Amino acid sequence: MKIKKPDNYAIAAILLLAAAVILVATALVTNLGEFVTAAFVVSGTSCALTGIVILTFARGEMVDARHVGILTAQWCMNICRIECDLGITGNAYFLPPRITGEAKVMQFNPTLTYSGSKVSAKDPFTKTGAGGLIINPCCEQWIQDLRERNALVIPAKEEELVVLIGEIMTDIFEFASRVSCSWRDNTVAITFHQFRFIDGCRAVAHESEELCAMNPCPVCSLCGVLIAEGTDAVVTLDKCTINSSSHEVTAVFSMLPFQKVTPSAEKLSSDSVPDSHVNEIAEINS
Repeated sequence: MKIKKPDNYAIAAILLLAAAVILVATALVTNLGEFVTAAFVVSGTSCALTGIVILTFARGEMVDARHVGILTAQWCMNICRIECDLGITGNAYFLPPRITGEAKVMQFNPTLTYSGSKVSAKDPFTKTGAGGLIINPCCEQWIQDLRERNALVIPAKEEELVVLIGEIMTDIFEFASRVSCSWRDNTVAITFHQFRFIDGCRAVAHESEELCAMNPCPVCSLCGVLIAEGTDAVVTLDKCTINSSSHEVTAVFSMLPFQKVTPSAEKLSSDSVPDSHVNEIAEINS
């Protein structure tokens, strides 16, 4: 059985207790004079008390980050397999409220090429819109928690969105030690340094690297939702790359402009969806 290594708090407490023993022992063994001896004893007592307090109130990680990372991997693969069975093989899109008419960002997987036209969340296979599977993003509970506990306000400016994503991923959720973003035109590259849940990314990538884009994990989904709501643009995850040596994960998002599709094109897009797929996906959404 592998013995779990002590965390940083436990190591600090052990070092303080060791320092206390050394200071007190030095004061007792050597003849340093009354004032110096008293200083050593007081210092040793202070170190001992500090170490005891740290050991008493410090709490290490309750769940291994590796286990948490692979927790959603199978869910991601299962949803992608269902989508493939229904004829959906493209990337997922995060649709702002103005596209769907809903009060929140929704995830949309189209059956055909999608250019940013309106989609009905209640009837994803209407004759007047693009066809596909539309669901709540898997980060929806995180978004609600951020609004309730942290008074989340999503800014519209690019630089403020970058700061917000970094604060959420590092300070609030502590998913990574640092987050760096590169925003160029309609492309956003987000790198999670020392990503704690990289084992889940490895598990999904081992199955297929395309699965991350088809059904993003909660972390990438959270970034997509924040960008979509802040910029009011349709956002898609183009790709997700892993650097195992440095424990870095980079997610590249792109934004689409809002485009109105002509009724004839929308009718053609809708009529191209097989009836069997329409019925199966309608059952999933119900």
